[in-house]
Amino acid sequence: MVKIAQTRLREDLMIKARQLILSLLVLSIATTAALALTIARSSEDDPQLPRVIVRVSRNLEVAGYVEEEDDTIIVIRKLDDEIVSFSKTRVVSIVRLAVPKPGQSGIVILRNGQRREGIIIEDVFDHVLIEAEGIRAKLLREAVDYVILKPTFQQQYKNWKAAIGPTQHVDHYRLCDWLVNQRKYELARNELVELVKISQMPEAMRLLTIVEAQLALDKGKPKNDDVGDPEFNHRGADPQGGDDPNVGPVDDKDLLPTELLSYEDVNLMRVYEIDFHNPPHLVIGPDTIRKLISTYASNKLIPTGQKRTAMFRADPLDITRLMFELKARDLYQEIKVQTEPYALNMFRRRVHDTWLINNCATSRCHGGIHAGEFFLHRRGHKNERVRYTNFLILERLEIDPDWPLINYEQPMDSLIIQYGLKRSEARKPHPDVRGWKPVFARSNKRMLDDAGRWIRSMLQPRPDYPIEYEPPRLAPDVPKATPSKERISR
Repeated sequence: MVKIAQTRLREDLMIKARQLILSLLVLSIATTAALALTIARSSEDDPQLPRVIVRVSRNLEVAGYVEEEDDTIIVIRKLDDEIVSFSKTRVVSIVRLAVPKPGQSGIVILRNGQRREGIIIEDVFDHVLIEAEGIRAKLLREAVDYVILKPTFQQQYKNWKAAIGPTQHVDHYRLCDWLVNQRKYELARNELVELVKISQMPEAMRLLTIVEAQLALDKGKPKNDDVGDPEFNHRGADPQGGDDPNVGPVDDKDLLPTELLSYEDVNLMRVYEIDFHNPPHLVIGPDTIRKLISTYASNKLIPTGQKRTAMFRADPLDITRLMFELKARDLYQEIKVQTEPYALNMFRRRVHDTWLINNCATSRCHGGIHAGEFFLHRRGHKNERVRYTNFLILERLEIDPDWPLINYEQPMDSLIIQYGLKRSEARKPHPDVRGWKPVFARSNKRMLDDAGRWIRSMLQPRPDYPIEYEPPRLAPDVPKATPSKERISR
């Protein structure tokens, strides 16, 4: 009987052991599955994980999360949790989904070549959500090529500060002016105080006065001093010194167009005007080079190995040339052109500041309220934003289809030159208006020669700046400007 009892006890223990092992096995499988599900869900929920769409061919795209990546291979976890790898040299492209910060602006490049600008709300696998002028639009991924995020204010400020040398006072002033236009008055005051202390620059002193007045207004303590620069008042400053800038007599200059290009636009125009035979001074940061390598790693123009590492020590001019060859337009704005390209510098010295402003942009001519269809900005004409805006007006405005304001093929047939000649000498005389006088008299033939030399020095065919700007017109019912037919694509 004892042996029988011992046998039954052993059998019961073995059954319970098997049950325990089976329970543990089931628990282990369930835990593993739950962990995998949690990881998969966290991959979808965590926007910081690198997300990509690999375009393997024209008809095949694979979306997922980057598991591993080096210069030649990318490994991703697909949305169904399958792990796949691709050789970067055998795929068409790799689209990296953007991770916008709240309120961050950007550009959506569509597959048909069009661009949509606005605040990027989200960039996910099946769509891009963008907000423009308060209206949200969902763009399906089938129509979207990729998204370019514009640098945030903090990123722009940091990069700009880092690029300014201790003796580059003009660039420092540009930073201050940009801060004012961004309405970052506290930062602008701090920068201006530092700039005035080390340079005693008159322009910086005037701008500091304006900024301090604006800060006083913001605090409810308006100053009644005359804080305006008579030639160039910044937005937010009251040139009359009153409490309310919207109250007071109307001046003719208050009726004039005020929209100007931004400093970012000015820099971008300089990028497109770079002459590699006579280049300006360029600065390209290491972050931009990393973006260039990451975005275009599969292109054969991007070197590999040690040559790729050497790109960080390369001449910025060589990196710029590479960007142009790749048509990496999404990175052009990150090229900082520190000095003016030769042709634009000649426009400033030989045309704009010499005779265009003094003869054509006067208050009684094309710089006043009776300018008609051809208006030029005069106020603050020494400021580069004003100058580049006027140049873009000359490029884009069409008054007569047969007589462009700037004729790059036949410089002497440019309307700005023809209108400056004596009516008896011009093939297209200036209209007979009261007070008009010819610019190019026999005594200043050099100005005429310089104008022709400037036009011939400009890059041809002309680049098409990706800048949204329409020349102002003070005349009703005039057809809109049309761009020149032949444009170079950089």
